[in-house]
Amino acid sequence: MPCHVPGVQIKRLQSFRSSVWWNYLLSHPSSNLILATSLKDMARGQQKIQSQQKNAKKQAGQKKKQGHDQKAAAKAALIYTCTVCRTQMPDPKTFKQHFESKHPKTPLPPELADVQA
Repeated sequence: MPCHVPGVQIKRLQSFRSSVWWNYLLSHPSSNLILATSLKDMARGQQKIQSQQKNAKKQAGQKKKQGHDQKAAAKAALIYTCTVCRTQMPDPKTFKQHFESKHPKTPLPPELADVQA
């Protein structure tokens, strides 16, 4: 049975004709639209590679537009946490200064004993 879908090559349909999907499409006359769109969406070979490259370029452009997130970078830099008040600090020097000024009666943690303030 010849295919009457405009713009679709018969050569591409040879393997598709033997499938169950093809038999369904032939048995339902209202499915010509489905057949045309499903075959149009199938990308092969060079077209598929070009589409993937175009999509990768588009994704990189969108990521570049977003820019650098300073809030996330600052949050990642806070690696020391005060054991008393749970305040986060970026380095041990600041941590020791915080501990000495905010918690003077509490003994200094062992990790801050050798830090020069």
